[in-house]
Amino acid sequence: MSGNDEEDTSEPSSADNDVTTAVENLEISSSGDFPNQPFLAEMHQRRSATHSKLRAYEAKRRAAYESKLQSSSLYWRAFRTLMHDSLLETQKADALLRGWTHASETYEMSMRSVGEWCIDEKGVPVTDAKKKKKIFDAQEASAAVGGTGGDGARTLLAAAGYTTEEKCGSMIKSLANSASSVANQYSDMLKTMNGEVLPELSSLLEQLKSEVAVMEKLGDSIMHELETAEEEVCSAWLQYYNKAMEFIGSSASDIKAKHAGARVGAPVDPNAVVHGCTDVWVDEMRYRMAVAFLSSIWEKCSSELSKLFLSMKDAECNRRNQIKELLIKATQRQERLWLGLPGVVTPILKDLIEWPMERKTVEDDVQSSIRGRAQSIQRDEAEHKKADHSKVLAAGLTGVDMKDGNFELSSPLVSDLMSKAKVIEKRGTGLMSTWKVTLAIVTEDSFLQLFDLPSSCRLHPGSAPEVAFQNLIPPVVVPSLEGIKGGVKLPSAKTWFDHLEPTESFVLSNCTVSIKDAAAKDQNMFELVEALSGKMMARTRKMQFRAVTREEAMDFVEALKKSK
Repeated sequence: MSGNDEEDTSEPSSADNDVTTAVENLEISSSGDFPNQPFLAEMHQRRSATHSKLRAYEAKRRAAYESKLQSSSLYWRAFRTLMHDSLLETQKADALLRGWTHASETYEMSMRSVGEWCIDEKGVPVTDAKKKKKIFDAQEASAAVGGTGGDGARTLLAAAGYTTEEKCGSMIKSLANSASSVANQYSDMLKTMNGEVLPELSSLLEQLKSEVAVMEKLGDSIMHELETAEEEVCSAWLQYYNKAMEFIGSSASDIKAKHAGARVGAPVDPNAVVHGCTDVWVDEMRYRMAVAFLSSIWEKCSSELSKLFLSMKDAECNRRNQIKELLIKATQRQERLWLGLPGVVTPILKDLIEWPMERKTVEDDVQSSIRGRAQSIQRDEAEHKKADHSKVLAAGLTGVDMKDGNFELSSPLVSDLMSKAKVIEKRGTGLMSTWKVTLAIVTEDSFLQLFDLPSSCRLHPGSAPEVAFQNLIPPVVVPSLEGIKGGVKLPSAKTWFDHLEPTESFVLSNCTVSIKDAAAKDQNMFELVEALSGKMMARTRKMQFRAVTREEAMDFVEALKKSK
């Protein structure tokens, strides 16, 4: 994210420090202004201006990202159909050559049986090994008796002695020998098909199945991540918008009532960012970070999609080249076998050889195929698409000028809803409590939000708040080809806000703050006590804080008092 989306506003004057007293005496006009408190009126105007700009930004963002998401989804679905058709084409080629080989094998076995005179009286070649053995035994028996053989051999042409008894026996024998020669030629062809063509084609098919499965899983995962990230932004916007509208349309007394009941006595909203938290800044922060996360997701997913499309083009080029070579090898072998049928084989071989396979030609063909498929999918969806009149327009995005949203969202730490941020130490009042480094943020809605920092960041009190905030943000991880192959669990945008929820929240209007004397041992330590009302009795909650120097402690205490 880049620079501020709003100009810095001045701090309130010392005359407005006691906000609580001022709110009690505040009179709200029918127009919703704050006539008796210029400071609150100015803050209300800043809040409204920021809210209007965010509405315009979200409207423009949704229009742009909806177009990008539809385009990417359409292109990916077209790629999927191309991958499936490539796989189907390879399966067809494999089935065709296997069927061709099986037919040739069957013909070879039949012709060999014909050459061996293993034919029954109906003229059907006998290819079963056991039956052929009986025939050979009958031939031997016939030769032994010098005649037609026994009763069992009279039904077998091989036992009839045609080759020796008939005058045309030599011609028949030559014809039978030719059948054996044909069988030998088919046997040689089968060796080529079973030893060279079919194994390579089977390997290509299995490799393509694996690649298509991986690419399909990766592409679907990337599209899912993009859609999920967009849904998270829309959800974050809806939560922010609802919370902002509650405060913009509320009077000063209503705002104070919301703060007073923020923790006790208010029903728990299951959709709230933090149960009982009425701070608009928290929801605005989540929305800004959701937009930042979506931008990062798009940047990385676009890179992965580009790699995926390039990988698919390379795989398609290699597949077509391999199929071409295998089909040529199979056809050439058939051509040598079928020299008597040149009119059938030659045109096929000529077409295969003249098939253009230059890389640019193949890529242009792939690109044209994808474009055509995408257009077909789009037309089909347009024909079957039904108008959904129940669709609710996005909250707060109607009637806005998208031109006002032509800016980049900045960090939540420069929001007009935040007044102070500091990396300090905190400690509970228990005997076993220890000092922990935390990011403390004071908001304009009189809240103190505390974010516990991960132990891995190794930050110390006084570190830059922006650096500490960045350590709350997890790294952006998108599906990748290496991750899919390695079995890595796919990331999900739902874990994005795990560290962006405040660990603790204090309603400053219900708190008192005190700092140690300058002569005390821990002069840079101060304490915050929050009054909590209960059903049976009043309770309090205490938290101790420690800054690097007393000056920093006093500065933060002053910010807490001003925000009350």
